[in-house]
Amino acid sequence: MKQIITFTTDWNNSDYYIGAVKASIIAKISDVVFVDISHDIESFSVSQAAFILKSVYKKFPADTIHIIGVDSEPDINGKILAAKYDSQYFICNDNGCTGLIFEHKPETAVIIQTGFAFEGCSFTELNVFSDIAIYISKNGNLSDLGNLVDDVSRFAGLTAQIEPDMINGEVIYIDSYSNAITNITKEIFDEYVSGKKFEILLNTNQLKTDRIHPSYKSVDKGELVCIFNSLGLLEIAIREGKASQLLSLNRKSSIRIRFK
Repeated sequence: MKQIITFTTDWNNSDYYIGAVKASIIAKISDVVFVDISHDIESFSVSQAAFILKSVYKKFPADTIHIIGVDSEPDINGKILAAKYDSQYFICNDNGCTGLIFEHKPETAVIIQTGFAFEGCSFTELNVFSDIAIYISKNGNLSDLGNLVDDVSRFAGLTAQIEPDMINGEVIYIDSYSNAITNITKEIFDEYVSGKKFEILLNTNQLKTDRIHPSYKSVDKGELVCIFNSLGLLEIAIREGKASQLLSLNRKSSIRIRFK
């Protein structure tokens, strides 16, 4: 079976970086398939990269290698993480990204010490990540790469907070249609709100709705529509309109559900 290697970066498609990293890998692994998940991550946005990769990685087969080129330049500690989770491999700077992707402890994880100013530190994907990917493809034993750790760094980011009468969430992603995707899951909604009266409060209490619809076309053109999307996340949209612009929603905008 061919080795699958995915890329999630904040490079955009206009730079030479993508081609350079792929070429360095092809030179040593001829039987490889590259999948570009996204190169349009906001600069240094670890949480956005984590959201996008978490949304798709389970579709890939075992032993897929995911390279995360976001906030990848080493800091003074110079730590790079390689981890195996759900039978797949993840390579990134030790910046908390995998802590937002993984719901449980990884099967294996190692920290690779690089130091602060190693040669090529300004392009770690080319000079370090690609070599790690090549090694994993040929060997698969992460324990030989660095120091074993019990878990990855974890930070709050993709989970809504629960209060006695409120779910406090936020916008975590604006898609290409300007729809605002939140971190409020259908599972949380069903557990705390189902069967109760509720209001969805957007940004401030001045804009609210008390309905969640089954599809975008449940409302007329230009009307607000809230749905649980294919990821099971609450999504705020305007039918055939640009919700994020018209409703002044950005990443981190507050979305709350008040219930009785």
